[in-house]
Amino acid sequence: MFNGGFSTSLLAASALFLPGICSAAALEAPEPMAIRATATNRTGIAPCDALITAGLGDRLVFATDEGYETRIATYWSVSARLRPWCLVQPRDTQEVSAALTALVNAGSGAGDWHIAVRGGGHNHWAGTNNIANGVTIDLAFFNQSSYDAATNLASIGPGDHWKDVYANLLKYNVTVTGGRDGGVGVGGFLLGGGNSYFTGRMGFGCDSVINYEVVLADGSIVNANNSTNSDLFKALKGGSSNFGIVTRFEMEAIPAKDLYTGIHLMSKDNSDAVVDAIVDFTNKGETFADDAAVFVYTHNTAMGDDILIAASRVNTQGNSNTTGFVKINQIPAISSDMTRRSMADLALNSQIPAGSRSVWFTLTFKNDASILKEAVDAHQVFVDTMKAAVGADEFTTQMVFQPLPTYFAKIGSERGGNVLGLDSEVDNAILWLGLVTINTEAQEAIARAHMAAAAVRIEDFAVSVDGNVNWRYLNYADPSQDPIKTYGDANINFIRSVASQYDPEGVFQKRIPGGFKISRVN
Repeated sequence: MFNGGFSTSLLAASALFLPGICSAAALEAPEPMAIRATATNRTGIAPCDALITAGLGDRLVFATDEGYETRIATYWSVSARLRPWCLVQPRDTQEVSAALTALVNAGSGAGDWHIAVRGGGHNHWAGTNNIANGVTIDLAFFNQSSYDAATNLASIGPGDHWKDVYANLLKYNVTVTGGRDGGVGVGGFLLGGGNSYFTGRMGFGCDSVINYEVVLADGSIVNANNSTNSDLFKALKGGSSNFGIVTRFEMEAIPAKDLYTGIHLMSKDNSDAVVDAIVDFTNKGETFADDAAVFVYTHNTAMGDDILIAASRVNTQGNSNTTGFVKINQIPAISSDMTRRSMADLALNSQIPAGSRSVWFTLTFKNDASILKEAVDAHQVFVDTMKAAVGADEFTTQMVFQPLPTYFAKIGSERGGNVLGLDSEVDNAILWLGLVTINTEAQEAIARAHMAAAAVRIEDFAVSVDGNVNWRYLNYADPSQDPIKTYGDANINFIRSVASQYDPEGVFQKRIPGGFKISRVN
């Protein structure tokens, strides 16, 4: 067993990554502070004044209010902690509609300020869910979940975090196909697809959404499901923030069984054996659909001077007799444990601490040992280069390998389809993530340059052995990677058509520029 501090830091491997000490503290939405502006007391800031005129004055938080810095500090990545002119915190869908309408009308022809929309606030790069020149619509109070036993649907707000969703649904002995890190927000996770421990049985998170409540650019409120606005329904399954503001997700619930889960920690000297285990596990296919494994190579001086490897193993049915992890378990371990715990407990204790800057790049390639070994070498070079550039204690890395067998996409197709584009792939694949956390803006620039170079090296090698898969997981992508472009021509054209139909003026392309936009896909 691990000692207390070390064990705590390893729990986050279950969330994909290996941070230092995980925090289980909730990011509660602050009550809006009393503000000085009223309907007759203008601020001189046009979009904020438009919100006051719309009757939303008591929903605003300004930089001069005590709650402003508190709320900005709840963005997970320091890189995303921009400072908008004001925050508007609607309490219900009608207020989201009123806020969006007021801001769109106020911005007509202006062009010098924009709008952002924040859900859980966990995205890693600047500008996707916050803005400096403009107003952020903050869905902090859309942070509740409920369960209807008659329909077996969980209703979840976009501003909620998965740790709270799981804890609430556990009261009803159900759960949903959500995030592994409890601090991740609901909205971004589901709109980007959503890879989960349950993907092998249920598909991506978006494949379990039965209905979306959406505020469109013109302020109208619609539902999108299989029978109503079915084109919008499908487009929202991976199409991100191109269509409207989702104010409620209704998801199919599944029984909440205790997971059988734990971390197998290994030395980098066993890397070749780990690579073989990754290839073997990825090829097991549907026979072990209830088994999930995530493999992490990490540099973190809080855990030691050398790179370590952790395999997070989860059986989602609580089956302690599964043979899916045999090859992993045969690798000599520094330490290893398996235990039963609820998804709520695992997510609560699997939160990557907030408060650093971060850079993420992602790739997908065939399940080929030679490509994995190239990625391992690229990670080592990255670590050595960063040590020389900023110092060993100034950064942490997580190089993550996740199995992406073809049957994951098959599940999505059987459940009505999505726009991710994986259904065209014929080979089992690996979803790769290169992640680095750093402390300063200057270090972030250095890290981005070197991580980009590592990604290019890996991709070039994959191409050279006919092992590249031209697909990027939107939730992990760097802003330079344009993941929607990798969804395939049919899905790109479909997303473009749906965006044009539901947002003919292009509000979510031009006035709400954050995230990955279909208008930027060539």
